[in-house]
Amino acid sequence: MTTTPRARPVEFEARAVLDAQGYHALRFNGSRSPVNLVGIGEKEVLLVQVRRERLPVPGIREVNARYRADMDRLRAIGGPRCCTKEIWICAGQEGFQYYEVFPGGLMEVERP
Repeated sequence: MTTTPRARPVEFEARAVLDAQGYHALRFNGSRSPVNLVGIGEKEVLLVQVRRERLPVPGIREVNARYRADMDRLRAIGGPRCCTKEIWICAGQEGFQYYEVFPGGLMEVERP
């Protein structure tokens, strides 16, 4: 996946969120990987896929329907137990919605 100029600012915002949470954040520029950002913390590694929407996504069902292929690509990565996979959706002035991706589904999580 290549990053469009419109999406880049959202990735930089997400990186700032990771930095604020104490992660060392790495950004994959123009990568075909399903991961846009990697946050390396003291006890875990966080793999983040960042998406941008004009309006907030109304709920988990809609997130699951809209981003199923993206989440399946995240799930295929595998990784150790200390590796958490999340999809972050930035919806305009509402900011980010955060979802942890599990092998069988997803769950909304609280971030800053």
